[in-house]
Amino acid sequence: MANKLSYRMVQIGGAPAGLLGLEEAYAELFEAQCPPATPETLERLIRTIKQHNFIPRPAIEDYKAALGREYQQYYEQRSQGRKVVPKNYGTWQGIPREQIPWFPTVSSELCNGCGKCIEVCPKEVFQLKDSKVVEVVEPFDCIVGCCFCKSACDPQAILMPDKSMLDQYRHGQRHAS
Repeated sequence: MANKLSYRMVQIGGAPAGLLGLEEAYAELFEAQCPPATPETLERLIRTIKQHNFIPRPAIEDYKAALGREYQQYYEQRSQGRKVVPKNYGTWQGIPREQIPWFPTVSSELCNGCGKCIEVCPKEVFQLKDSKVVEVVEPFDCIVGCCFCKSACDPQAILMPDKSMLDQYRHGQRHAS
């Protein structure tokens, strides 16, 4: 049986995407001494990721940008001799947190940058961007079932999944993938 690939969520084009084998791809690029941010490295990264993941053709440039930024960080850490350890988000109802699609989405058109969501969020899920609009930076730190940020948002710029979707994940009733 083949080794189990890593699973990691990455913000791509403003939305989280779950990817298999990202840690392995970064390690392979680093070991091959592929510098970050070169067109050749980004093309190789996309080819490698496509082996285990679907990347919609219109989103390829977004994937290159996001994965290139992530690889840049990985490359810098490894170049400094630091070990790169993927973040552990824990579990919810025994399921790895990254597999629970519970997180906020912020409409940049509606967000006025007031920061109330940042103030009420106990998990530092949000960050104010340079454009004075709030963005989700740690979607899987969001507490499953929490909606405080949505309630605090006066312009109603924050969308959350319907809580009923959590029923399929409760108490081992998760549908097989």
